[in-house]
Amino acid sequence: MTDSDVTPRPRPGGRSARVVAAAHAATLELLAEIGYENLQLSDVAKRAHVNKTTVYRRWPTKAALVADLLATFTEINVATPDTGSLQGDLERLLSDIASALRNRAVRAVLYGTLTGAEDSDDIRGAQSRFWQERFHHSGAIVERAVTRGEVPSGTDPRALLEMAASPIYLRTLFTTDAVDPEYIAEIARRTIRAFA
Repeated sequence: MTDSDVTPRPRPGGRSARVVAAAHAATLELLAEIGYENLQLSDVAKRAHVNKTTVYRRWPTKAALVADLLATFTEINVATPDTGSLQGDLERLLSDIASALRNRAVRAVLYGTLTGAEDSDDIRGAQSRFWQERFHHSGAIVERAVTRGEVPSGTDPRALLEMAASPIYLRTLFTTDAVDPEYIAEIARRTIRAFA
């Protein structure tokens, strides 16, 4: 085999990965500071210390960049707590969601995708994949509860998780009401009663 027979392969963690990481970090910062509507790819390139043409070549629009950023969130491992009870699992899951939503960067991406989804198929597609992945992983909590007999066979995991998580999103993103352990425990109890 000669050198000409060997096709060079990109090194994992090489320059391309560094460019993506820098652009994603810059995008998170800018979304938190100025929001989706004011986001410009040229500002992302400047903040990331990356050549503008590199950014435009990889992400031709800001919608493509935000969709790519959301896709990386999908790849983050979702905790599926196993405390031995649905009450305990839901409390842990809802606490994790509340903690994540207190992170300014996470909120910035959520707001950015809400705004950008109106005009972008890329963002709508990324949103759909993000939530499908989340419900798929977290659904294990409900499946274990069915096995333990805490909720009936045939319980729809997504419906249960939506009922449990929606008040957390509402309070954290849209009101100033507290999301404390007592509130989380009550939401978990209310959800279980509704499905049991």
